[in-house]
Amino acid sequence: MKRAKAKKGSEGKKTGDAQRPLVLVLLFLTVALFAVGGVVQGPKIARIVWSELGVRHVEHHTEVFKKVGAETGIDPALLAGICYVESRGKVDAVSNKGAMGLFQLMPSAAADAARRLKLNPPTRAELLSNPELNTRLAVSHLQWLHRLEGPSWERVLVAYNAGRGRLKQWLDDAGGWDAWRAARLGRSETLHYAQSCLAFAQRFRERDSFAPQTAKR
Repeated sequence: MKRAKAKKGSEGKKTGDAQRPLVLVLLFLTVALFAVGGVVQGPKIARIVWSELGVRHVEHHTEVFKKVGAETGIDPALLAGICYVESRGKVDAVSNKGAMGLFQLMPSAAADAARRLKLNPPTRAELLSNPELNTRLAVSHLQWLHRLEGPSWERVLVAYNAGRGRLKQWLDDAGGWDAWRAARLGRSETLHYAQSCLAFAQRFRERDSFAPQTAKR
């Protein structure tokens, strides 16, 4: 599931309105730091600033990730990491292949997940406006993949991104997961995707919003 372009919608507009002051501040900082850093360091600084903006967008959904994670046993920080790579936290994101929402669900995967959860098939509008529904469907899909491809989350995320059918073909051709991974390390966009999700999950674990809560005495 590739990174997406944002589609206009009511929920996305509300989120955009709330984030606009932050966007303006970060834009100002980007321009200022670019001027200070010069041509060489400027682009690197800009990437750091806009990466932080994406993190803030994802953290807007922290409570949803924690709620669904507590109910399903899925690490909320892992959900945040996947969300960052998939959509940068944009509720109304749509890819050029038709994947939708925070977790860039394809319609068929969303419908299958809804059946497992005994829900009605989600509409396009629901996938692009309801972050909790999109999260619940994505978690159901991830749990299904984990049962079939786990316990390695790296392998599960490769299947999430490429599809189980394509992963099976790759592994059959290579002679198994370990052989495929060794051959494709540093060369596969899909493997890079999975590793990026896990790396950002760790980044979110280290932030206050996803830090484990200390029990009160």
